[in-house]
Order: sequence, then structure tokens, then C-alpha cells
Amino acid sequence: MKRLYWRPRQVSQSIIVFMAAFSLLGLATVEYFRVEAPQEDLDLKMQAAELSKEMMEAIRNEKLHLGMRINTVIDPGSTGMIGELMTPLTTLSGRLGAKQTSTNPNLAAVVIDMLIKAGVGKGDLVAVGYSGSFPGMNVNVLAALKTIGARPVILASAGSSQWGANHPKFLWIDMETMLYEEQYIPFRSVACSIGGYEDLGIGLGDESRKMIRKSITDNGMKRLEAEDFASAIDERMNVYRKQAGSQEYKAYINVGGGAVSVGKTIGKRAYKPGLNRTASRATMQIDSIMTRFMRKDVPVIHLVEMDQIAMMYNMPLKPQQQPAVGEGGVFKQTRRSRLLILAVLLAILGSLRIFVLTDFGHRFMKGRGSRKISGQPEPMV
Repeated sequence: MKRLYWRPRQVSQSIIVFMAAFSLLGLATVEYFRVEAPQEDLDLKMQAAELSKEMMEAIRNEKLHLGMRINTVIDPGSTGMIGELMTPLTTLSGRLGAKQTSTNPNLAAVVIDMLIKAGVGKGDLVAVGYSGSFPGMNVNVLAALKTIGARPVILASAGSSQWGANHPKFLWIDMETMLYEEQYIPFRSVACSIGGYEDLGIGLGDESRKMIRKSITDNGMKRLEAEDFASAIDERMNVYRKQAGSQEYKAYINVGGGAVSVGKTIGKRAYKPGLNRTASRATMQIDSIMTRFMRKDVPVIHLVEMDQIAMMYNMPLKPQQQPAVGEGGVFKQTRRSRLLILAVLLAILGSLRIFVLTDFGHRFMKGRGSRKISGQPEPMV
């Protein structure tokens, strides 16, 4: 016998409105009840952040051992990563808030995230350029490079802007050497410049230059001493080339706004904070270490504007105490619950079947409990 079924002639507006409201309620439920899930490469990120925290503690302890005080007014987390407002070795002005934000050890996990996205893995060659202006971020970079197993070639600048590693007793290259000798890291800078304006020490007095040169020698580093901006870029690129041998670089990391590295102020702003895979034609005309690598299709990790980078990864700005390892969006994410999405879809489909393909919806909306209704009965199809 041929099967017959009953279907309303048309769907009432009441049912359409009801189903639309029901669907919107389902959408709102899915959006509101999000669940937390771990980010990819969580173990590597946790290891890098742990190592960064240990290295910051080692530097802080060494500072105290040298009789240097930790000013908790400017360094509320007592990290030891914040320097002085002015010393004879201070090269340029600096923003205290950015320095405080960079003392978060979880930013080492951010560097891991950027390195992985750049395609860097174990044994890969990475070029690094940093100064003493952001010692906290330098530590984060070193922790990430060691954790991921990369082979870095590091060129440093000894000078520091305000609030960086600008204390004559303990410059950044002294901190780096201490971390190397105490075996926190298996690598350190192979060469170092004076730093300062255009990386030529402009603005520093003769005595200050002499102190920095002595520190570079005491730390056993080759001294970079180009006499103008263009030759300073060439000198650094030659060192990177010789250190690489036959291996190709997989990424270049810049920390801070070193003129030779970023291409003065205009170059610093032309690249976005974080990972840069490409650059505009105009940016490629600004000569710098970053541009030289970008012309060879080497990704550039530009670690400036620390507040922007922290906000990108849901991390605190100017933390009043050092954040615990594992805090921030780089470790976990909130996403829609797949189970809840499936449940809402099934509920919507079930409701459509009940209210549209059967007479229940029609009777439900009319407030009738039976088919005894006025007017003509619905046709059989």
C-alpha cells in the first residue's frame, strides 16, 4: 500500500518567527558557553617560560651579589630586569612601561610561537640582533632558542636606553656571559658593538666609550667598530655570513630599536611587531639588517612595541608582580564547544522536523490539542 503522510499547506509565520528565535538562542548559547583548550606546542612553551624565569632569577641574584639594589617602585615584580633612569652608559631615552611588560617570562613562549610559525625547528640557524635596552626580552629570546634547539648567531650592542641594562657594573653582555658560564644557555654573542645612536656610540662621552670597549673585551667578544651607518650594516652581515658557513638562516630576530638592525626610526615603524614574512616595496628600500634578511626571503621576528605584542597574546601590561608561568593566551585558548554546537544543530533540525513536517507545530501554535479545528482540514499529500 502506498504510504501517505500529512503536511501543512504552508508554514505559518508564527512557526518561522519561533524557529528564528530558537536558532538565535542556540547561537548565543554556543558563543557564551565557550570552553578552554590548550594551545599547540604547549610543552615547548611551558619549558621556555620556566627557563626564562630561572634565568631572570639568576640575574637578579647576581645583581644583589654585586651590591646593586632592586628598586621595587620601578620594578614592582622585583625581577631584576629593570635598570636605571640615567647612567654614564645610557644611550637613548626609553619607556619604563615597555621595559616592565618585557619582564614577563611567558613572553618566551610567545617567541616559541613565532619561531614555529616562521618554520624554525631543531638545529636550524637563526640570526639575532639585540642591545641592552630590553634585558628581559633578551632572556626570553635566549630561553626560546635553547628550548626549540635552534643554533643562533647573536650580535649584541652593549649600550642601553633608559631602564635597560645600563648599570656600569652589570651590562647586558655581562648578564649574557654569566648565563653562559652557569650553563643556562649553550651559546652567546659572537661580536658586539658600542650601541647608541646609529650604533656608533654617538652621544656617549669618551670615558663611557672606553668603559664599554673594556667590557666587550673582558667578555671575550669580537668588537664591531664600523665608522658609519652603511658600513655597520655590511660589517654585521659579513659576520652573519661567515658564522653560517653553508647553512641557510631560517629567521632573523630583532629585539628593540637598534638603528642598524631596524633601519633607524622609519625602518622600525615600517615592520609590524611580531613575525614578518613579507614587506612592502617601500619598506624593502630602507636599508637595515632586517631588510637584508627579508630580501633573501628570511622571516623577521621584530620584537618592539612590547605592549602590542603582550596584548596580541592576552598578557598583562606593566605587571605589578611577575606573572606565573603558564598565564596568557599563548598557552590556552577559548573556543566554541563542538559538543554544544552539535547539540544545538540537532535541536534545531529536530525542531524543524517537528514544527514544519508534522501537524504538531500547527496545533501547538494554534493552541489546539486535536485536529478538531475550524475551517478546511489540511490536505493529504
